[in-house]
Amino acid sequence: MAAAFFVVVVLLAVAGGIWSYQQAKKRRQALQQYALANRWTYVPRDDTQCMRWQRSPFDEGFDRRALNVLRGAFRSHDMLAFDYQYKTQTTDGQGRSSTQTHHYRICALALPTWLPYLEVGPENVLTRLGGAVGLRDIELESEDFNRKFRVHANDAKFAYDVLSARTMAALLAQPVGHWRIDGNTIVSWATGALAVPELLAGLNTLATVVDGIPDFVWHDNGVPAAPSPATPQAPISAPATQPGAPTTAPPPSGGMA
Repeated sequence: MAAAFFVVVVLLAVAGGIWSYQQAKKRRQALQQYALANRWTYVPRDDTQCMRWQRSPFDEGFDRRALNVLRGAFRSHDMLAFDYQYKTQTTDGQGRSSTQTHHYRICALALPTWLPYLEVGPENVLTRLGGAVGLRDIELESEDFNRKFRVHANDAKFAYDVLSARTMAALLAQPVGHWRIDGNTIVSWATGALAVPELLAGLNTLATVVDGIPDFVWHDNGVPAAPSPATPQAPISAPATQPGAPTTAPPPSGGMA
């Protein structure tokens, strides 16, 4: 009986592995076909993208990888998207270690200039608890937005300017997620694998934020006119470095292949 049970478990594991492989293959093919139809580029792997950003989730774990990397144009913005994964290792009280792989889907748009830091994410029990112990977020004019999102920025005025009433209303009508203005890019991340519907939803959210930034914000940050398809943007196909920022790559413990 025990032997039969073991055989069943093995067969189920093999069947699950085959099914997962086939689903991943279909997803990759769908991404490739969409890229081809929209004149985007697709490469199976480009780990240099893992070094582009230094905040979470890009500063965690080791063996960081960027897979199924897409580049192209979306709503007149230079875009980048990929599957991001890294590993973490834990050790129990008996000295036994285990490794876990974390999966994220990443979407990003290039900006025509460097902008101040601004991060928006979903409000939940944990973030409300953080507020109770002093890790307060920025409260905006929309109570609906405040209940649904948590906002962090080094410059509160910049947050108010970017998150106008119209932009907040548009974001409230879209799926809630994490995004951040970071240097000359705006980037979003969510757990799970990159697929065409989630890809378009993520890019649409980012474009909604960028297209809603008032002209005076661009002007105050060195852009002489409102961004347009003709406005030069920093290439997003290679990691960019902010003037004066460290240029060193993550330490060897990152396991960058």
